[in-house]
Amino acid sequence: MTTSTGLIFAGGTNDRMFRAYDGKSGDLLWEFKTNSGIISPPTSFSVDGKQYIAVVSGWGVDAAWVQNLMADRYGWEKDSPQGGTVWVFALDD
Repeated sequence: MTTSTGLIFAGGTNDRMFRAYDGKSGDLLWEFKTNSGIISPPTSFSVDGKQYIAVVSGWGVDAAWVQNLMADRYGWEKDSPQGGTVWVFALDD
């Protein structure tokens, strides 16, 4: 997801990180480790003029099976926590 100010938000990597990038340079600006894998595209909304970014994390049984398969083949971490969480972050003005 890209904001009107050129921030790009993305998740879905093996390390459970939700990240913000500069849309022009591609530089990593911020990251946050969630409880589990990102399973939804980020969304943006505003309340009283304040902009927020929300995303859902929480891999299920299928992701755990795939994670174990990748760990066996490529040495990836086998940790695939369960449970869904909606993460919401406020953007600075």
